[in-house]
Amino acid sequence: MTTEARRARTAFALADASGAITESGEANAEIGDDGLTVGPVTVSFLDADFLSAADYRIELSLWPAGRLVLSQLGRRFDTFHQELRQVRNQARVRGLLAHGIAMPEVFPGALVSDTGQVPSEFQLYDTHITVVPADGDPWQIPLGAVTVVRSQREPPAVTLETSTGSTILGQLARRREACHAAIVERREAQRSLLAELTGQSGFSDGSGVMRAEVRCFEQLLERFTAPDRVACSSALVAIATGEPRLGFVQLLDPDAERHACPAPLPENWAVFLLVPVGPLTVLEILAGPAAATYVFRDEIEAVNRDLQLLHFRRAPLALTAEQAALTPSNLQRLALRRLEPLQRLRSSTTARLIHNEGWQNALRGALA
Repeated sequence: MTTEARRARTAFALADASGAITESGEANAEIGDDGLTVGPVTVSFLDADFLSAADYRIELSLWPAGRLVLSQLGRRFDTFHQELRQVRNQARVRGLLAHGIAMPEVFPGALVSDTGQVPSEFQLYDTHITVVPADGDPWQIPLGAVTVVRSQREPPAVTLETSTGSTILGQLARRREACHAAIVERREAQRSLLAELTGQSGFSDGSGVMRAEVRCFEQLLERFTAPDRVACSSALVAIATGEPRLGFVQLLDPDAERHACPAPLPENWAVFLLVPVGPLTVLEILAGPAAATYVFRDEIEAVNRDLQLLHFRRAPLALTAEQAALTPSNLQRLALRRLEPLQRLRSSTTARLIHNEGWQNALRGALA
């Protein structure tokens, strides 16, 4: 889209929580990659929670309160609204941690449910599918969580099934089969890579596999544990009160510093161990990034599901309470206040243990 499509002369009115107008007038509006500027007003897309357009008026509902209304756009209304919606939505894909490393393949369509169809964009990355409703928050479906991919003719759609339910991608028109084939191809590429890496089927991106379902669990654990994590891994498996889970995940926030294991890992992949200890679940990264040990007060299935929905992004989990304060300057504020898997994991985190000489004592204290 040209720069011209991002600019328009408009009337504007900014209202506070009570509805009182605090700024108004006529000015040039300009859409940036991260926000909208009109006259003296600048709005970050991370804070533009809802966008609606009707009767040649565009309204943005703002966090923590208030709204911005644009009007008198004339012939520029449709073009400006379309560009504003697209740029805002993409900024919120990033803000809600639903983006990938490479550019996605995009399929316009509609999200189908019992209540109707919502115009949406489906962004297919190598690791996940991001659903971007026209005026709602984007969210992702990890390909490693997808159990069934089904294309149907009547009504025309692609259905994705996971352990928690189904998602129906509709209104794909002539690209329905292409969408189905692209999802299947990426999902099977992940599984084939992990089958070749481990010598057995059953592993999928981000999903831990129970010890009883892994052939030669101890040997595989030894092959894929970095030397400086061996003692930690052994200690955790020894205190497990249920089935430990071993898994592999393709990271979307890889570190420059990597902990290598005896068996070479593909670039940007990590190995993880989930261990149930009574009412707690412990996460240990065995190889890949230099990550801390996390202790969650939740059952292992729920913890793994939420970690997979975050694609094991550690940065937002590592924030202290002070760093996670919802301030206008916090670049993680949208994810912290609206991304439910992150909220659940942070609220259930009871300890974050740094790997140093005191790790064993810290672990005992965290599990006491």
